[in-house]
Amino acid sequence: MSQLTGIVIYGLVVGSVLALVALGFSLVFSTTRIVNFAHGSMLTVAGYFTFALVRAGMNIWLAFIAVVFLSALVGIGVELVAIRPLGKFDPATNVGWIITTFAVGLVAVELIKITIGAEPRAIPDLVSSIFGWHGSVINNIAFQPNDALIIISAIVLMLALEFVERRTFVGRAIRAVAQDKQTASLMGINTQGIVTLTFAMAGALAAIAAVLLAPRLSVKLDSGQLLGLQAFVAVVLGGLGSTRGAILGGYALGFTGGIVRTVGVPGLIASSKGSQYEPLVVFAVFLLILVVRPYGILGKQQIEKV
Repeated sequence: MSQLTGIVIYGLVVGSVLALVALGFSLVFSTTRIVNFAHGSMLTVAGYFTFALVRAGMNIWLAFIAVVFLSALVGIGVELVAIRPLGKFDPATNVGWIITTFAVGLVAVELIKITIGAEPRAIPDLVSSIFGWHGSVINNIAFQPNDALIIISAIVLMLALEFVERRTFVGRAIRAVAQDKQTASLMGINTQGIVTLTFAMAGALAAIAAVLLAPRLSVKLDSGQLLGLQAFVAVVLGGLGSTRGAILGGYALGFTGGIVRTVGVPGLIASSKGSQYEPLVVFAVFLLILVVRPYGILGKQQIEKV
């Protein structure tokens, strides 16, 4: 029973964070047809920004809110520096965006290293209790208030984003640009503004994920890039450009990791070594699913008309 509890808690907590980061990838891809390889670095930037503000004496919640806005601006900066100078281009044939987004991410991390430092940093929990509840031990597995905050925040944000996409003018504009940018422009939609907006939203989501997870893992220079890579796997697994696919992919990876860490892989990996082999198993599952569905679980096969 304790193994099942461990899988559920780990899957929900880690899956929630991966889903939030994967949503950022998905939003940008849906409107631009590019993958923002600076997205993982934005997690690192957000984490170190939060540490710097808390160290300066700011309340953790005020620092959290400030960093969400700052990260949205960083997202806009990535679009201005890495994408807009390329002009109008076909992402399938002109792959300069791979180099520019990757380079911007490296520059951002180096700036953090120079200004704040390369050492791992600790960020306090956003909450120490919820309505007097200070945490529980369920079947020998600790479940803390910050874990509950991660899960609840992720679910609320995902539902809010779904509402925005389906029920608001901005959401319909995002979907229109995702379906056909040229036609959306002819219909009077500011396509460039929508693209910039999605980069800002991706930056804000990266900040929320970074600050929520930081108390569990601390802030490290390489942790954001690793989490970004896992989130990229999640969004490809779910289907690039699909919001629901990004969420599904995030939780699928979270629960897969929880199973490997808790019970291992019978006949191959013992549970005591599960954390060691977690990335290997996750990527193996990823490759297996893509062999069956190359366009992801909820992705749609793209048909090019000649």
